[in-house]
Amino acid sequence: MHKLLTQVVRLCSAALLCCSAAVLTVPAAQAADPSIYTQADLIISCNGTDVANDTRAAKRFAELLEERSGGAMKVRVFDNDQLSSNNQKKGLELAAIGIVDFDIHSTSIMANLDPRMMISTLPWLFPDYQAAEDAFFGSGGEYLAKVLAPKGLTYLGAVHNGFKAITNSKHPILEPKDLSGLKIRIPGGELFYAFYEAFGASPQAMSWGEVFTALQQGTIDGHDNSLSTIKSANIQEVQKYISITNYTYEAFTFTANSEHFAKLNPASQALVRECVEDACKEINKQVVIEEDQIKQEFIEKNGCQVDELTPEQIAKFKEVVKPLIEHYKQVYGPEACAAWNIK
Repeated sequence: MHKLLTQVVRLCSAALLCCSAAVLTVPAAQAADPSIYTQADLIISCNGTDVANDTRAAKRFAELLEERSGGAMKVRVFDNDQLSSNNQKKGLELAAIGIVDFDIHSTSIMANLDPRMMISTLPWLFPDYQAAEDAFFGSGGEYLAKVLAPKGLTYLGAVHNGFKAITNSKHPILEPKDLSGLKIRIPGGELFYAFYEAFGASPQAMSWGEVFTALQQGTIDGHDNSLSTIKSANIQEVQKYISITNYTYEAFTFTANSEHFAKLNPASQALVRECVEDACKEINKQVVIEEDQIKQEFIEKNGCQVDELTPEQIAKFKEVVKPLIEHYKQVYGPEACAAWNIK
């Protein structure tokens, strides 16, 4: 059945995909001999819009892989979880069962496979973007690879979703009591439920494709996300207040179906890993540069109130969730904490 469905997806993908040609300049030293790589027509599925960070990384990965393999390896990119009717959980399953070759989903969605994926979202774990990137391409990434291997997925890397701001339509969120009573969308994950409940908010799990309409119609009051993801989904059009708390960092994890990946020869596997890392780090740099521009755009173009919380304000939020952090350190255990440098 899976083989039949795979064939259907691959046949239908040609009709769904709109390709654009790009002229790529390759230094002579990088010129590839296609004969050393596995000839492959591959599919990657991701959750975000065509301008979201995960899709940008997927597209850049596809460009680099085709370029560096001399055309032997081609990748078709499907955004918006279009192969799973915009359902994030089902989109993740496509990679796990081998309908697609590669997948990019956020760590909170990956936690549907194993709750330990949430450890990297512990409140205020990373001081900055560089620390987060180093962890996901270092010992933290090695830990995720170990967690995902029994699920049939090979961890390849991660790209910034980003540090999360909290948006809502009611009032500014400047201190812990401001969250009380608000219905806040979360992607799922026990940790996010516990975080918002600690402040008296009402967390509502909801697939990403439903969020804009739910915010627009007032079904929920707010949500949290990185500035770049907020912009890519035009959330600023339906949310007045944006509070930059940076309370958690979330990554889009880049994985391959392990059986499919094993069918690539060693040179091809190494090239895939190289291209994933280069694509993710390239997009990461862009994300960091773009954040200040996005803040100004939200204020000047959209009329949003953007509040960047001070260290003193953030300290009050941290105090509330201290017991929560200690609890989850025990839940995840010493091996996980060591991998993520959690003291």
